[in-house]
This record gives sequence, C-alpha cells and structure tokens, in this order.
Amino acid sequence: MLTNEQMPLALDGLVPPNAVISWEANAGSIVSAPPGLNALFVAPSQPAIAIISVSISSGTPSVQIPITRECIVTSLNYPVIEPTVVTEIIPSAPQVQVVAPVTGAQTPTVVISEVMANPCGPLEVRKWNEYVELYNYGDQPVDINGCWLADLGEAGTPDQLIPWSVRNQYNPLAGNLILDSTVIPARGFAVVLSPIYTEGVFPHAMPYQIPASTVILTAAESRTLGDDFFSLIGEGQGRDVLILYKGGARVIQEVISTYGTPKLDSYVTGVRDDYLDNLPLDLHECTSAERISPTGLDIFENWREITNGSPGEAPY
Repeated sequence: MLTNEQMPLALDGLVPPNAVISWEANAGSIVSAPPGLNALFVAPSQPAIAIISVSISSGTPSVQIPITRECIVTSLNYPVIEPTVVTEIIPSAPQVQVVAPVTGAQTPTVVISEVMANPCGPLEVRKWNEYVELYNYGDQPVDINGCWLADLGEAGTPDQLIPWSVRNQYNPLAGNLILDSTVIPARGFAVVLSPIYTEGVFPHAMPYQIPASTVILTAAESRTLGDDFFSLIGEGQGRDVLILYKGGARVIQEVISTYGTPKLDSYVTGVRDDYLDNLPLDLHECTSAERISPTGLDIFENWREITNGSPGEAPY
C-alpha cells in the first residue's frame, strides 16, 4: 500500500465471548473499537515495512498468541522495499506466554450506554440538559481520567472529561453524587453533564433525578457537550456519532467505546458517520438512545429509544 493510505482489517473465525483483542503496528497507526474484531490501519508517511499484530487473550490465567502480518508501505517516489522473509511459528506449549488476568485498569470495560441528544424544550434550551451516560460492566473500577468524548469530527470539537467539581465547585449537585472523581466503580455509572446544566431556567431547569453514587463528569473547556455551537445533534440530518477515546484533542490513540457505528480514523477530524445503517437513532423530542446490552456491539439492534432519559440507571 502507499504512504498515508488506510486499510480496514478484520478477524475471521471464532473468538471466545470474553476475549480481549489488542491491535498494534510498529509503523503508522492503528485504531480499533471494542470488541476489537475490526481495525483501521493508517500507513506511515514514509516508506517502511509495517508489522501489524493482533493479540487475543481470554481466560484466567490468560494465553496470548499474537498473529502478525507484514505490510509493505511504499511511495510513488521511492522504490519498493523488499521484505524480509518471516516464517510464522505456531508456539509449542513451553513458548506460550502466560500473562496476568486483564483488569479494568489495563483494558477499559466502559461503554457509552446512553446518549441524551434530544432533550425536552425548544432548541435554545436543549444544550442545558444533554448528557452522555457511561457504564462500567467490569468487575474492577476504571479510571477514565484523561479520556475524551468527541462527536462528528468535521464540525465538532472533542471534550476532555473531568470531575464535575473541577469546573463547578460553587455549583454542587444534590443527591449524594460523586462529583470529584473520574473513577467509575465496577457495575457503576458515570454521567457526563453539560457544563451549563445548572444554568437552566424554569420550566426546563435540572429535570433529572440521578441515583446516588453516580459519578458526575463534565467537559474541561467548552460550554456545551459536542459541537461548541450546535452541541449534540440527535434528530434529522447530520445526527452526531460519538466516540470515547484515549489520546488528545486531535489524535485518537485508543478507542474505548462508540455510539452510532462511526467510521473511525486516527485523527478526530476524520470521525464520520458510516451511513451504512440507521444509527445514530433519529430521536423524537424528550428521548434518548440507550444501549440494550452493555457488552453488545454498537449496532442498530442494540440501541433503543427511551422517553425522558434515565441518567445513571439501566436494566443491566
């Protein structure tokens, strides 16, 4: 393939239901979303021989057997690089690497579980009451400190997630909520509220009854979630996909979860709706999109529309 080109990758075969799949490349970049059956490889900007590897681990203790492939990256202005001869060896029992069980700290077990992108009220007040719910389906707490939430890359700007109290120390929320942490407990919820959630006015002010012990997060800099002007768009044309990831304001290093089956890219500005299905949901007013199974795929059949939203709770 040529420099800077993109190549979709996919695993073929049976994968254990609780397997953890990790993709890596020694040149260029690679992006994948849980459960990791698919990935996108972005070739480096200079000719090279890229080694792409995927590791599948499951069980306790876990057995990891990496699968590697060589990819020759060339340029129209450079001669083709001759690959070295690589013989793939299937490890015998003594060569199998036994690793420690994967915990939430190593591989996040957090998913986007609900998206309130069409709250009640006229357009100018909806930005107060939009939220994104996250759920940790794992058995260990997960710290999402430093993670980012982005909508459509072309028009949106990503939001780095921080505790509610960092920006709203004089606007505490009632109800025994966790306002000063980014750690989501095992089988627990976090709700990302708009930074101006408490600025709403009657009759659309602070409408949600969030369960106690829910972690409350917000955006580090912007005044709204999603795009700075339109915030989250949940109806009609141009509906927003969402991606929760590790990285920075421009670069995506690791995808944690998605909503809307977006077309992934290693750059935030490259995130797009793939337009291959009915996701993101075209929400009616006063409704949100809720994930049906927290461990299920980001596909149309695993999302449903619920009236008035349910931040901090789901039938999991």
